[in-house]
Amino acid sequence: MIFLALKTYKQTTGDEVIKILSPVKKVQEETGVSIIACAQATDVYRIKKELDIEVWAQHIDPIDPGKNTGWISPYSIRQAGATGVLINHSEHKIPEEAIIKTVEKAKQYGLKTMLIGHTVEMVEKFNSFDINFISYEKEDLIASTTSMIDQQEEAIKELIKKLKHPLIIGAGINDGEDVKKSVMAGAKGVLLATYFVTAPDPEAKLRELASGFKV
Repeated sequence: MIFLALKTYKQTTGDEVIKILSPVKKVQEETGVSIIACAQATDVYRIKKELDIEVWAQHIDPIDPGKNTGWISPYSIRQAGATGVLINHSEHKIPEEAIIKTVEKAKQYGLKTMLIGHTVEMVEKFNSFDINFISYEKEDLIASTTSMIDQQEEAIKELIKKLKHPLIIGAGINDGEDVKKSVMAGAKGVLLATYFVTAPDPEAKLRELASGFKV
């Protein structure tokens, strides 16, 4: 599985996000690798409608429909076509109490969840939560040239032995080799953004990343 955390880059907003994601369905069908776009709330409906690929939200707030001006409603996100949500990304951390409520609301409204931890201890704690995926990504490695799997390989292998949820490796995933190492260590997939979004040829980069699952 490849989760594309599209952040708020200009290249992943509005018309441009449709362009950059246009090869996703084809690459997914040709490689057999699931590719999930984690998009801005404003683009979820459009991506689903125009490209018919799986799309997740980057964040939701733990609210029900009603008087919540300015908040991101799980119900609205689901109605827009999203099937899941990232929770507690290092660029949008939330307190543990909010994490618990957000996980509950996501489940209530039919959204799958990936809960992101930034330390081994945090990931181990999140293992007891009722979620679909856990991601481990160190903040200082995000968008860096050092991948998580290179720096944390042994820790990741030990972590996977303890986890009941599938682990997704994030932070510094640069190429197919990083993906291959992650899969061989026991990870279910990867979470990345920068090296896809900024690639001269995003489709070629996507194919390269997908090739890492051939182990």
